[in-house]
Amino acid sequence: MSAIEIVNPLAQIENTFNTTRVSKIAATLGLDYTFWNNFKFSSKFQINHANVRDDIFRPEVDYGPGKTLNQTGNEIVDNGADFDDYTWDNYLTYTNTFNEKHNLTVLLGTSIFRTKGLFYGRTGTTDTNTNRFGDAISDLDGTVTLTPRFNDAAIAVGNNIFDDRLGSVFGRVQYNYNGKYLISVALRRDGSSKFAEDNRYGYFPTGSIGWNISDEPFLEDSSWLNSLKLRASYGVIGNDRIPSFGFVSLLTGEATYAPGNEVTQDDLLNGTAIGLIGNPSLKWEEQVAQNIGFDARLFDSKVSLSLDLFSRKTEDLLLSPQASGLIGSAAPGSALPFVNAGTVENKGIEISVGYNNRIGDDFEFNLGFNITTLDNKVVSLNGNIPPVGGEFGVGISQTGISRMIPGQPLGHFYGYKTDGIYQTQAEINALNASSPEGTYHEGAAPGDLKFVDVNGDGEITADDRTNIGDPIAEVTMGFNLGFQYKNIDFSATAFASIGNDMVRDYERKNLYANRGTYMLERWQGSGTSNSVPRAVGGASINTDLFSDFYVEDASFLRLQNVQVGYTFNEKQLEGLGVDKLRIYVSGNNLFTLSDYFGYDPSASNGAPIGSGIDKGFYPVAKSYLLGVNLNF
Repeated sequence: MSAIEIVNPLAQIENTFNTTRVSKIAATLGLDYTFWNNFKFSSKFQINHANVRDDIFRPEVDYGPGKTLNQTGNEIVDNGADFDDYTWDNYLTYTNTFNEKHNLTVLLGTSIFRTKGLFYGRTGTTDTNTNRFGDAISDLDGTVTLTPRFNDAAIAVGNNIFDDRLGSVFGRVQYNYNGKYLISVALRRDGSSKFAEDNRYGYFPTGSIGWNISDEPFLEDSSWLNSLKLRASYGVIGNDRIPSFGFVSLLTGEATYAPGNEVTQDDLLNGTAIGLIGNPSLKWEEQVAQNIGFDARLFDSKVSLSLDLFSRKTEDLLLSPQASGLIGSAAPGSALPFVNAGTVENKGIEISVGYNNRIGDDFEFNLGFNITTLDNKVVSLNGNIPPVGGEFGVGISQTGISRMIPGQPLGHFYGYKTDGIYQTQAEINALNASSPEGTYHEGAAPGDLKFVDVNGDGEITADDRTNIGDPIAEVTMGFNLGFQYKNIDFSATAFASIGNDMVRDYERKNLYANRGTYMLERWQGSGTSNSVPRAVGGASINTDLFSDFYVEDASFLRLQNVQVGYTFNEKQLEGLGVDKLRIYVSGNNLFTLSDYFGYDPSASNGAPIGSGIDKGFYPVAKSYLLGVNLNF
């Protein structure tokens, strides 16, 4: 049966009963102690606990013959999880001034962080005739079958828990001469339980210098320059954001063994196998950041200006690349190892400009604008095989459409370029006649996408795939506006992203599935369209091969927030026992301007390789808020 996973979405929503309940407790305890005039000891302990309960009820339902979402019997899922973490920070600070001009601050500190989780639950089926979870869960103990979320073997190897720890020791020295010349250096040593013992610890130095040039005698009397600071910095930041125990192979997979005398499925032996494949050579990812710039305030501080030239080089990038199915991990519960893939560099310029002023006694306003350019490219690989990632096609699962190749942007889209639509069979025949093998494009028919012969060998093959898009924006911009007139205040912020591409991959490539309205402009005969291919069922070069037809410009401008408020004056508050009262209304994500056909041009799955592939990102929700600020 074709399209067996497609059902009426309204019917699916009507038969979906999922509830998540979250309970949180947080506490913080701090201590500050000053001694010997120049010393201060600070300690802060923070603890968090969260309990999450998932109540899922799947009633018996029949969406049609052979549909994969059909449910036989009522199924109840009662899952839970407990999350706990704590952070303990300790600081010893020495501060002193020598000869009234030499200012010194020395800090030594430690930080300990631990996070752990416990997962549990059960799934059962019941014949209770209800679509209410509460009624169904009351009958759970009398179910036909009851399956624990984790069996004894899984619990024995720790599949139901995680436990991560991070310990740090650091020091920092800050010095300035009369507030004019500034220097700061720091060093931290971090240890993470996510790496093997030989690679557990990383050393991360940082340093910065600054010069308040406006304090120099030759600028002290400037009538238009209020302040000017030149600065430069260098630093290394570590990253350990990978799953727990990535350096060892975990028994989190499933395995089935055939003893040789099996007659029925019950004779097979089910057990546990390696899930996540370990990599004992894993080590810290390091981001080396360099920056040089200046900050200035001009014309009675009405104008502010900042400029930065930056370079951020990520070395030993941590990621889990895809692999061939012949050597990969396809069994249930399996996962490919994380690796230190290579080096990626981001370079750019960031400029920020602001203006504020007052007109009369009642009106003041401010304007702000910032722009950042970004040039992203892969510098090198830690190996000869370029890592790949991403997946294209609902039900097709064409993997490796994003790649990490030196000289190219990280995670660029890898597929076929197109150059219009084949209009007639005669056009295809002419190309076949000039092709060395007699077939220019296997499977091509009138109305199909015309792929570009990138390597010029006279035929369309996998070797013609190339860079067809980049999910990383080339330019980002921010805008803000605010004013206050008497008791009324207003503020608005907007954000723009330019040059980022998105893969449109939320549509089932099937005649039984809904498609975008762009298909109304599809090819329906010679000369009818040169941009949208014909509608076909079954195999097709249009749907089975990844091309730039599915890559769209996802540049956008979004109005992020607008807020209007009114603050009551003292006379209006007399006799109310209130020091300050402000009411306001605000709106978030009010509108987005973009040519992207999907719901959210800003969405990303966050993967270093494979981000920007839209599998159906949920649209960003508009929200409105009416609030009151009270001070007593």
